[in-house]
Amino acid sequence: MNLVEISDIDKEILMKLEYEFPFDPQPFNIISDGLKISEEELLNRVKKLLEDGIIKRIGMYVSFRAKGMDGALIAARIPQDKIEKFRKIALGIRELTHNYVRDHPKFNIWFVLKANDRDTLNENVKELLSHVESNDYVILYSKKTLKLSVKYDVIRGVSWSPNNTIRSLSKVPTAEELGINKQLLTELSYPLKISQRPFKEIAEKYKMKEDELVELIKELYDKNVIKDYGATLNGEKIGIVENGMVLLDTSNVEQACEKLALNIPEATHVVLRESNDENWKYLCYSMIHASKKETIRNVAKEISKETNSRSYMILFSLENLKPGIVI
Repeated sequence: MNLVEISDIDKEILMKLEYEFPFDPQPFNIISDGLKISEEELLNRVKKLLEDGIIKRIGMYVSFRAKGMDGALIAARIPQDKIEKFRKIALGIRELTHNYVRDHPKFNIWFVLKANDRDTLNENVKELLSHVESNDYVILYSKKTLKLSVKYDVIRGVSWSPNNTIRSLSKVPTAEELGINKQLLTELSYPLKISQRPFKEIAEKYKMKEDELVELIKELYDKNVIKDYGATLNGEKIGIVENGMVLLDTSNVEQACEKLALNIPEATHVVLRESNDENWKYLCYSMIHASKKETIRNVAKEISKETNSRSYMILFSLENLKPGIVI
């Protein structure tokens, strides 16, 4: 993928959109004021950054738990000559995301799958992999998401985001428990329109005022229903071409995950998992993105030291089988 030259002002815009996207009915107006440019110029620049593929979307991620779903990371051994078939099948499954070829010595394909409940999830994994003659896999259920913030420092060339472990450790309430329309959560998971009032159409559809909707979004963010608010960038377009999944084997896995989420700002995802295979010992997972593998290796060493892990693995991505955004 070709890198795109980015001007200094566009770098400033990207950082503002990632890290400081306002909870406000007119967020672009606030950002343009801070950058001392007109809102019209800002909107035009943002649209161009989207067109060039530098920005994937501006919006938010809605937790699958809030939708009453279960999710897991699956590590599978798929025959080399069946990978292309698996890729094509996966492209048609909306609930399947983060589909990568990784450099694990046994399991070459790693992907995330969601379903309405665990039994259905297990059945779907088995059926899916049967199409590519694979019955050798491990299901790593998501037990707790301690951090999800995919933000890239475009100046330093590495993933980086502030940590807020206390908020992220809280239980994620469902739409039913919150007393809100589940369809509204689905609506919020789509990219926002790039306009002066990006929340206007959604608010009107659900018979709300724009400021009421924004206040609800802020409340959902505080309750961990909504994460990764703001812009999501295409790392490869800005030179962040490497990603590594760091897996920890440690005596106190929950405490290790908490320390990682709190103290390693380069981690975009930190997830505590449980396995369907009692022999699988690596249950704390994190993702690191950078322009060089060496940066990821150095962060992984820091993670291992911080968490006092018995051992760790770094699984680098060799190929992304399903590029795009997570809805």
